[in-house]
Amino acid sequence: MELELRFFATFREAAGGKTVVREFADGSDVGDVLRALEDEYDGMDGRLIVDGGLAPQINVLKNGREVLHLQGLDTDLADGDRLSVFPPVAGGTTDADAAGDSGGGDADGNGDGDNDDAADGEEPPTEPSAEPGWVRREVAYRGISRRLAAHYLTNLGGDLVGTDDPAAATRVDGEGWRATLAAATVTAAASITLTEVTVSFAGEESVLEELLPKFERKAMRAGG
Repeated sequence: MELELRFFATFREAAGGKTVVREFADGSDVGDVLRALEDEYDGMDGRLIVDGGLAPQINVLKNGREVLHLQGLDTDLADGDRLSVFPPVAGGTTDADAAGDSGGGDADGNGDGDNDDAADGEEPPTEPSAEPGWVRREVAYRGISRRLAAHYLTNLGGDLVGTDDPAAATRVDGEGWRATLAAATVTAAASITLTEVTVSFAGEESVLEELLPKFERKAMRAGG
């Protein structure tokens, strides 16, 4: 059977690309695929399966649904299924696409890929409060500013909390979701630094499944 594998942040770097289409034996489950990935990619070895279970804090989605809400590693797969694999926060990104690693302009017409809000050593955002039944997602994008991230979230229906200035925003709330933002300067190469914006979401799972791909598209266009 043929599967579409989608990787994010550091896992994308390990796999050498965002999307890989691969053949697996009929009847393979999520565990079979993850073990194969650990064997193939050094950057995933020991990071997908720990003590016989899904590694802590990583997210694996089958066709947009978390496998932890299905049968975990025993979740069956079929021809044409899409498996998305997100690393933990410490590895860069969880449960959303990471943007490209180069700076760039704002494809929505705001004209910058600025680093005005970056600060070396800034702590990641605190997690937003969550209502009962809500899930959490955390994503990181390079080459955009916190101001742009906040701007995109307001375009997607959110409201800035505690400020009217997107460049100063650390919190954006929407219908059925909340997000906190932080930015830091990271080294992309020996003499190249970029802004990396981290956004931590809490919200209804169905709402985040719709919101995050829209946010991703905006962030990826701006990030290069």
